[in-house]
Amino acid sequence: MVIYLFRDRSNDEFFAFSTDVTGRNIPRAAANTVWMFIEALNTVKFPEPWDIGDFQYVLDHLHADGYYLFQGEFVEAAPLGHAKSAGLMRH
Repeated sequence: MVIYLFRDRSNDEFFAFSTDVTGRNIPRAAANTVWMFIEALNTVKFPEPWDIGDFQYVLDHLHADGYYLFQGEFVEAAPLGHAKSAGLMRH
């Protein structure tokens, strides 16, 4: 399953996953929300150290609603050899 990551252009902390590549099914997080596409993620090929089980809660919401809203932040990539990879951290 491919899911799509979006970020609110007006607030760097609001993110959403969607099953719709356009993101049109994602409700606004605030009155001035405009969703910006970030990347497509294949849930079958999660990079280490992640596993599909780490995202089961999110996937359940995606199957039920078609989208999942959350707050988070991008973190810098760890130097090679460290366990955590670059990506999102959920609050």
